[in-house]
Amino acid sequence: MPVLRSRTAPMQASRRRMRVYAGRVKPRPMWKTRLICVGALLICTHALLNTFFPSAGFAISYLSWSFWSLLAAVACLWRSHRCAPGVRSHWRLAAASLSLIFLAGAIEAPAEIFFKTVPSVASIGDFLFFSAFVPILLAITLPDEGAYVRFSFLLDGLQAAACSYLAYTVLMGAFPFTGSPAQPMAYAPLEYVYDAEYVVIAGLAALRFLFGTRNPAGRSYFRFILLYTALYGLTSGIYNHFLGKYSLTNGLDALNDIPSAALALAALLAPAAANIPERAMRRMLVRVIDNARPVFLSLALIGLSAAVAVRHFAAAFAFVFGAFILSGLRASILQSRVERGQAALERSNRRLAEMALLDSLTGIANRRSFDERLAQEWERMRRARLALSLLLIDVDHFKRVNDSYGHQAGDEYLRHLAHILSAACDRPADLIARYGGEEFAVLLPETDSFGAGAVAGRIRAILQEDTGTAAGAFGPVTVSIGAATWDADQDSSPDQLISAADRALYTAKQNGRNRVEVGNLNALTVE
Repeated sequence: MPVLRSRTAPMQASRRRMRVYAGRVKPRPMWKTRLICVGALLICTHALLNTFFPSAGFAISYLSWSFWSLLAAVACLWRSHRCAPGVRSHWRLAAASLSLIFLAGAIEAPAEIFFKTVPSVASIGDFLFFSAFVPILLAITLPDEGAYVRFSFLLDGLQAAACSYLAYTVLMGAFPFTGSPAQPMAYAPLEYVYDAEYVVIAGLAALRFLFGTRNPAGRSYFRFILLYTALYGLTSGIYNHFLGKYSLTNGLDALNDIPSAALALAALLAPAAANIPERAMRRMLVRVIDNARPVFLSLALIGLSAAVAVRHFAAAFAFVFGAFILSGLRASILQSRVERGQAALERSNRRLAEMALLDSLTGIANRRSFDERLAQEWERMRRARLALSLLLIDVDHFKRVNDSYGHQAGDEYLRHLAHILSAACDRPADLIARYGGEEFAVLLPETDSFGAGAVAGRIRAILQEDTGTAAGAFGPVTVSIGAATWDADQDSSPDQLISAADRALYTAKQNGRNRVEVGNLNALTVE
């Protein structure tokens, strides 16, 4: 009799696997593992073919090496379309670097494959190999936040082009496009020139990876570039200084495939970078390296100028002077950009400060603004020995307006009343503020009790004569006003002035509304 299997068995097995992986790193998807295995198998196949077919070693090596360089360039372009916007230019520059390496191999391959000639001095292919890392150097100087000035990028591009120009002069012994006879560098010192370039590029990439960026996408990029440049320098150094001296075609040629293969697989398979918490010391170093980042190209240009100064001192001096000019222009551009940013920030701060002191409904001053202005005017009036008056205004039966016409209609009337108060108090020193709810405050500096009563009467008169759309929609709406005045001879405080005006307003409400009650800080008098 067949055994019946439960339909829940697959689900239970899945749950068991989830429990196994709980709290641990999720395993790599199977297709990624297979792709890595395919890459390792191709490199091993290259090594075996070179071992058993040494006569075809050059062709096999160049085909494999060109394949990985081209694949890495395509992978970098693919990554540039799927990464964060701030590092897209970085990945494109890495693709340009690998394209130059592929082009250099295409130039060098025919002579070595078909004619079996190995040059003993530097060639155009060597110049392309050397210049292939200039785009990566340019990428190292780029910020990874996406905030980059195009003109600054143009200046850095000019310095990168100047580095390539001087690199040709160092390797070929003559300035390009001048018609002067070339004196190419021999391969023995050229190997050490390559070593110096790899060490410098890998060191700068390590600085950017460790301390030069706060962006996770930028850290991911520089981690891959550090991996690529370190592997490239290591494998090239081993081959140039040790393996190549004994045989130019052997199984160890496959070492040269490893850097491009590693970068290609990393660009294709690596997930998006996650945020990493930073310590205070690292944040400080990040700021230092980020500020020093634009100098990297200038230092490279100065170093190459020093290398050609023995034969071409005037030209080297011109390039060094140009590097200082470009650095100065770049610093000026960044400084002007910082100043514009500071000005925009100050405008934003002023706007926020103004918004913080305005009532969002009526557009006039709010309670916070009233409290600050009252304290200022109190001190000013005390020093000048002048009077200070306050009106507290409350809308009569405002709850009926909300109940009959709705809260939106009530808000519209409050805005209309704020407009009327602003028209009635036309002095620049007067302050009209929304004190709370349907209550308003009018602060009148340099105004005695007689002047305060006159302003209050003018407000009531304007309201009685108002036939505007807002007033007509609600019918007759009145206000009660409480007024209080502080004289310089009185020993009191701003809170007492507010209390006196509030008591006067309460009296106006008690006495039938739609009236003005004027009081002082000691007693109340009825108008």
